[in-house]
Amino acid sequence: MEQSLKKTRTMPRDRELWKKMRTMRRNRNRDGKEEEKDKGILLSGDTILFLPDELLQKVLSFLPFVNIIRLGIVCKRWYEVVHSSAPSSWAMMAPQKTLFFKPCFDGCTTFSGHLYDSGLLQWYNFGSPRLEKSLRCTSSSCGLVCLMNPSDGSRLFVGNPIKRDWKLLQVPGHSTPNFNALALSFDRCTRGYTVVVAKCIHTQLLGKFLQWHLSVHIYQSTTKSWATPFAQDLGHWQAGRYVVICDGVLYHFIYHLDLKIPRLVAFDLAKPPSSIQSLIQESIPTPCPFGCSGLLNLSNKLVMVGAVYDPPDEVWVILELKEDKTWREVSQMPISMQKKLRRSDSINCCGAGDFIFMHTALWPEILTFDMGQKVWAWSSHPYTEQLHLCFKPRSQFYYGFCFEPRFDISP
Repeated sequence: MEQSLKKTRTMPRDRELWKKMRTMRRNRNRDGKEEEKDKGILLSGDTILFLPDELLQKVLSFLPFVNIIRLGIVCKRWYEVVHSSAPSSWAMMAPQKTLFFKPCFDGCTTFSGHLYDSGLLQWYNFGSPRLEKSLRCTSSSCGLVCLMNPSDGSRLFVGNPIKRDWKLLQVPGHSTPNFNALALSFDRCTRGYTVVVAKCIHTQLLGKFLQWHLSVHIYQSTTKSWATPFAQDLGHWQAGRYVVICDGVLYHFIYHLDLKIPRLVAFDLAKPPSSIQSLIQESIPTPCPFGCSGLLNLSNKLVMVGAVYDPPDEVWVILELKEDKTWREVSQMPISMQKKLRRSDSINCCGAGDFIFMHTALWPEILTFDMGQKVWAWSSHPYTEQLHLCFKPRSQFYYGFCFEPRFDISP
């Protein structure tokens, strides 16, 4: 492709084009006016071949991400511009809406599915052939996504789904924990990222309860190393799978079988706690008996989605943590939407930017909520074969994840 491009630049047609462009400059210098035919030359598609890579990248940055990906297969040079390792212009890319990925492993063994664009309200086929379908534990931040097998705590992948650039990380600690919790945070200033893996295993049986042990493993991309600042017994407390990093603090739900209200512990990554007792003492209670379905970082605000149990009813709400460590109700899910979404399975949530996506493993539609506009909306899935997923083994599916389309971020 490079050879054909070099030949194109030396063809007589292009020499004639350069002559016309030089004539245009002389005419402009002579009388300050451009002839009509010269304007057509400047707008010709051929002239884009002569743009420097940085300028071409700047032009492409104004397009929707789908168009940029499609233009990346035009030729070798455009592919290199789109997937450049020095993406100086992509940092100023026009804002893009959050994407939601719903996997579908029907008849295939690779990591593939369908991608929903919340801005254009369209679905696309999407996948990463290098990844296996067992990576069902996910977390995302900015344009990066972290994937992990929930039954294999020894490794994980972090990467940019848009660029299909993935990095394998070996995780320390127990390789087969009872519960894995995964959190990812990207720092826009340092361009580094932090991965946290919380592993919870039961060690022995004390009376009618299990004894649980929690270890927190932290990876810093700037040092390319792991640290385990916390590894202690929780007693009868059990760590859940909902965890998120917000403003340098790791928030993690823990539960006790004797208590109906779960606790949200705040783990300062810069100053780890000395004991589990101090974590529990400073933990944040939920306002009432609450079943969490999502713990999200939306624009550096901690948001929780779940069900408030008010027998015989169940109300799904969105709560936001205020500065005084109390919860503020943002919105309640309409009853009609709640009944429809609860028809097939438990609800799971993910979010980025101002969008929250609520979905189940066996239901083709997703429910979205715009935090800025306070608007609930359904997104119909065009691939009707997923309506028959309820007849497939439950282990073949998981809920999905969302992320921001970015070209300036790599693991």
